[in-house]
Amino acid sequence: MKPLDVIRRSGRNLRQAKIRTLLTACALAVGGFTLTLTLAAANGARAYSQKVIDANFDPQALIVAKDKAVFGDSQSDQQGPQEYSAGSTTNAASVKLLSDQDIQSIAKVPHVEQVSRQYNLSTLYITRPDNAKRLTGAINILSPAQKLKLSAGSLTGGQGAIGKGQVVLPDSYLSPLGFNSPTSAIGQQLVLQVAGPGFGAQRPSQAFTFTIAGVSTKSDLDISFTNVGPFIGEEDGQAINLYANGKEAAERGVPTVIIKGDGTDTALIKADLEQAGYQARTSADLQSLLDQVIQVIQVIILVFGSITLVASFFGVVNTQYISVLERTREIGLMKALGMRRATVSWLFIIEATWIGFIGAVLGSVAAIATGIALNPWISQKINFGDERLLIFQPSQIALLIVFLMFVTTIAGLLPARKAAKLDPIAALRTE
Repeated sequence: MKPLDVIRRSGRNLRQAKIRTLLTACALAVGGFTLTLTLAAANGARAYSQKVIDANFDPQALIVAKDKAVFGDSQSDQQGPQEYSAGSTTNAASVKLLSDQDIQSIAKVPHVEQVSRQYNLSTLYITRPDNAKRLTGAINILSPAQKLKLSAGSLTGGQGAIGKGQVVLPDSYLSPLGFNSPTSAIGQQLVLQVAGPGFGAQRPSQAFTFTIAGVSTKSDLDISFTNVGPFIGEEDGQAINLYANGKEAAERGVPTVIIKGDGTDTALIKADLEQAGYQARTSADLQSLLDQVIQVIQVIILVFGSITLVASFFGVVNTQYISVLERTREIGLMKALGMRRATVSWLFIIEATWIGFIGAVLGSVAAIATGIALNPWISQKINFGDERLLIFQPSQIALLIVFLMFVTTIAGLLPARKAAKLDPIAALRTE
């Protein structure tokens, strides 16, 4: 019997037991459905995280620190008590700070165009000169790595920076401060009341007045690792830091700086910085971290999906064994008429493969239909905007179908071996 004839004969045998074939395939389809949705969700999560990184961070920017502890790689470069240094923080989780000399060294690294200090600043309150309402909020230093979406105004500091004496106000502050629209806030004054060094009720404070140069708004892809509050430039941030923390603390240094490259591969800049003794992270590193989290979640779901496949595997073995028992006389007749043992074996193996194909296709089609129906609802519930969580890739689905066919082919080996070893005389005597 030719291979094509074996495939056709296997298909006819399955059609003669439609209900049993369909039920076995549906059991396999549950695993295929789960695995297809898992792959689609992982694709969507990776694509979304990449778009978030691209929308919020300049790919030419790097975060630079002197201590690994800043990035959470370890508690500090050294474990246990450390010798006091003027260039480190004084809390229990002491980290080395970047001094002015360090920043000058970083600026001299090849392909570094811009270096921006990052300060941790807060306000007593935010207000307007002619407005009695006082709002809470932090002070954010706009770094070269960040991308602000402006609904009004513009950045006049050059290279996407905020000019001296100017501030970008988040649109969430407009209504509380009495602005009717983003454009009405442009050119108006904003007061940041900052507390000076010291403790207690007698702690002094000072008003820093800025001109609103822009109003920022959040997009669907916007994320923020800083507290909500106005954005100012580095020079103004340095002046506020000097007042708020005192000269000694200000001269001690900062935990991190943001640098911007000249278009050279950031991996090369990162290597030069690390060779100089500094720690650096790129947007690619952040993307890699997010991908690791997604991969862990994906593996967990795949494990549960694989458990379903194990059950389906034994279901196919059981179905094929029953088929062998029901067709014992038929097998004996085929062997008596000259069919070889290998052909008999292949007949049942291909039947198992057909079951795998049917189940995989049913599961994949059901998963795609479910994804198309649920994508808009999921995006609305988790604020994905126009993005889609479930992204189906034809190549992945094709490989999954082939994999499930392989699984059922393996499952059909034992029943096929039993059918091939049947003695034709004994088989023909079977009632």
